[in-house]
Amino acid sequence: MYVYIIRKGKVKVYSLTHTGVKYLERIYCENDLFGELEVFADKPILNYVEALEPCDAIKISKESFLEWIKSDSEFSLYVHVQLSKKMYHTSINSKANIAYSLKYRLLFFLWKFLDEHNLDTVHKDILVEGVGSNIRSVNRIIKELVDENFVEDLHRQYVKKKKNLSLDESSFFGYVVFNYRSEIIDFIYKALEENWSEVYEDWELENKTTFHIKSLKELIDSNDPVENQEQY
Repeated sequence: MYVYIIRKGKVKVYSLTHTGVKYLERIYCENDLFGELEVFADKPILNYVEALEPCDAIKISKESFLEWIKSDSEFSLYVHVQLSKKMYHTSINSKANIAYSLKYRLLFFLWKFLDEHNLDTVHKDILVEGVGSNIRSVNRIIKELVDENFVEDLHRQYVKKKKNLSLDESSFFGYVVFNYRSEIIDFIYKALEENWSEVYEDWELENKTTFHIKSLKELIDSNDPVENQEQY
C-alpha cells in the first residue's frame, strides 16, 4: 500500500459503479497527495487513478509514510490540511447530490470545477463523470445552459463558460436556491394536476386530508420511463 505526492502533472481519481458508470471524485494537481485515506484506515483501495497528462510523483510506502508523519510536524500538518480539504469537498458535493436535480448538480460542478482549476473550458467527459450521469442527459442540460447564457458549446466536445457563470460564491448559490426552489414548486403543481385523479382516489380510500410529496414522486416514477426520472 502506497501514498503518492504529485510533483508535476494532473491525475483524476474516480469510482466505478457495477454498471460501469464513472463518478469523478477529484482531480489532483501539483503538491496534492492521494492514497493516505486507505493507509490511515488500513482498508482496500477505493478508487481508480488515471493520469490526465505526463506526471511525476513520489511513491511512499505505508511504513515510511507513517514514520514521516510521526517525525515531521510540518509534514503532518500538510497531510492534515490535505485531508481537511478533501472532507470539505466531499461534504459540499454530497449536499449538492442529495439536494439538487441533475441540472443544478451539473451547473454546480461546472462552476466549482472551473473556479478551482482557473479554467474557462472543460471537456464534456469530465462533466459526465463529475455528476455520474450519461452524455445524453448532459447534452440536454448543456443546451439549456447555452440558452440561459451560462456556457458556450464548443464543437460538441468542450464547454466554455460565459458571463452568467462568472459569479461569486454567494451570488451563485443565491441563483441556484431561488431558481431550483421555483422549479420544484412549479413541478409539484404540475405533477399534482397531471396525477390528480390518483391523488384524490388515494385520499378517498384512506380518508386522508394530506398527501406526502414522497408518495407523489412514487406515483410519478411508476408512470414515467426510468430514463426521465433523473431530471426530478
